[in-house]
Amino acid sequence: MSSPSTGAQKASILRLRAGLLLLIGFVLLCASGGSFVARQFGLGWGWAILIAIVIWVGVGIALARVDARIYFGIALTVTVLLAYLVYDFSASALEWPTSVSLVLAVAATALLAFTFYDFRRLKDELRVWVYRR
Repeated sequence: MSSPSTGAQKASILRLRAGLLLLIGFVLLCASGGSFVARQFGLGWGWAILIAIVIWVGVGIALARVDARIYFGIALTVTVLLAYLVYDFSASALEWPTSVSLVLAVAATALLAFTFYDFRRLKDELRVWVYRR
């Protein structure tokens, strides 16, 4: 006899998520770092790619091993810094009203906080998925 189906399907790990935006930004940041270091030493594109991969793997290993409290502390620091920069830029440089600047800062803070939270969940799901294989 076959077991009855519950009707619930497993969610794919490859669905669209906010954490993927952070992951893409992370890859672009590592690529920029590799390109910067290669240009400083007068190296070619091959070396830039190799350096970017080394940076990516190194930071990825560090992120995989970081404690949840440290991760959320870093996320909180970056989020608060972003909120300040958005508010300061829109209020000072753009000379927008304080209320508009505050709304933009809160929106950016909420988006980045959710992205960090989702990236943490994505990282845990990827770890479980890799170990299951």
